[in-house]
Amino acid sequence: MAGCRILLVWVMALAGLWGCGAMPGKDAEPAPPPDLLVWTMRQYAVRGEFAETQPLIKARNWAGLATLARKKLERQPNRGEWWQAAGYGYLQAGDLAQARECLARAARLLPEEVGIMNLYAATLMRQGDTRAAAQALDRALQIDPTSGVAWVLSGDLHAAAGRAREAQVAYERAIEIDGRDVFAWLALGNLAKKTGDRAALERAVAALVSIYPPFARDLGAPK
Repeated sequence: MAGCRILLVWVMALAGLWGCGAMPGKDAEPAPPPDLLVWTMRQYAVRGEFAETQPLIKARNWAGLATLARKKLERQPNRGEWWQAAGYGYLQAGDLAQARECLARAARLLPEEVGIMNLYAATLMRQGDTRAAAQALDRALQIDPTSGVAWVLSGDLHAAAGRAREAQVAYERAIEIDGRDVFAWLALGNLAKKTGDRAALERAVAALVSIYPPFARDLGAPK
C-alpha cells in the first residue's frame, strides 16, 4: 500500500510518475490507477534519499527493490523506511515470510507510520493470519482514522470472512473520506454483486463511469 494517506485525486496527478501512462488528452480514457498498495510507497518519489527506488517501482521490479533496500540496510540497519521498502518489494514479489519480517521491523522503528501498518496488514491477510491482520488494521486506523487504504483493507478482511454488512460499512467509510477513491468504489461494487445489492452496485458503477470507466466495465457497465 503510510506514509500514507493514499488514494486522493492522485490517480491522474501521479499516474505518469508510477509508470501508468501519460496524462490523458481531453478525449482519452484516464490512465489506469496502480495497485492499491503502490501508494503507500509514494513518499519515496519525493525524497531524494530514496531516488533509486523510483525506476524499480516504475518498472515493477520488486525483487530489485528488495535487493536495493537490503543493501542499504547493511549500512543503515535502523532505517525503518528501508525496511518498509524491502518489505514492500518482498510482498509484491510474493515472498510473504520475508515481507512480514521486514515490515514488522519497519513498524517497530516507525510505529506512527500508517502506511507501514497497511502493508503489514496486507501481508498478514495474504498469509491468512486474519487475527493479526485485524490487529494491524486497528492500529493503522488509530494512527490515521482517515486512511482510505486501511478502510478498504478492513472491508476486504470482513468480506473474506463473510461479514458483508461490516465490509460495506468499511468501504462506505473510505468513500466518505474520498469520493473519488476508485478502489473503494470497486470493492463496494464487487461486494454488491456478491450480495445482490442492486442499489449499491448501481451507485458504484455510476461513480466509476465518471472516475475510471474500465473499473465500471469490470462491474458490468456497458462498454
